[in-house]
Amino acid sequence: MPTTALLALLSGLATASQAPTLEIVVYPNAGLFEVEEGRFTGPGAPMLARLQALSGVRLTARSLPIARALQPGVLKPGACLVGLPRTAEREALYRWAGPWSSSSITLYGRAAETRRVDGPDDMRGTQIAVLREALPAAWLKERGLPGYEVNDVATGLRMLQAGRVDYWLGNDVVTRFAIRAGVEGPAPRVLYSFGRIDLHMACHPQTPAELVERLHTSLDQLRRSGELVDFGLR
Repeated sequence: MPTTALLALLSGLATASQAPTLEIVVYPNAGLFEVEEGRFTGPGAPMLARLQALSGVRLTARSLPIARALQPGVLKPGACLVGLPRTAEREALYRWAGPWSSSSITLYGRAAETRRVDGPDDMRGTQIAVLREALPAAWLKERGLPGYEVNDVATGLRMLQAGRVDYWLGNDVVTRFAIRAGVEGPAPRVLYSFGRIDLHMACHPQTPAELVERLHTSLDQLRRSGELVDFGLR
């Protein structure tokens, strides 16, 4: 899977040479964003294509592991990261567009799991797979719960299915796409769910404000037209 090559998202949309361009940085998630033979696939790809068509901004895409994408200096002016929660600590670090997705933090067990989970205390002493640097990982740390951090959602799902961890914690929009794409046999059970996670596009602060506003307006249009229902927005 390429991690540094600049990829054309789709041909035929906003291809005029004079169209402004933004680089979109995504981190691969099974069933949401994937890279196959140099092209982005999964439900996230057509969403970005629609965003490109509505905004009139040409979007190119780069795939990076989430931990790498969030390192200082990786995101450049004219680049936006897809799928970042808008927190107080991050507010001044980016120009924001969205949200494009809304979900909850959800804990999964294997299909045959019999343990009951009513809150964090019931998760103590267990092994929990969670995506590195994501909001569910921060939620675990805030409650003093160790997580087995992985670089992509599919790995967490596979570890749960193989019995290498007790539970799998994640953003339920992302995990649902991963389950659709990767489950063989019984799907994992939802054991506990709470809160709300709104995911935004976070652009480098020196990205032209007018281009970020185009993205923001187009995402709102997609929400109002019902095209983001699968991403948890109505």
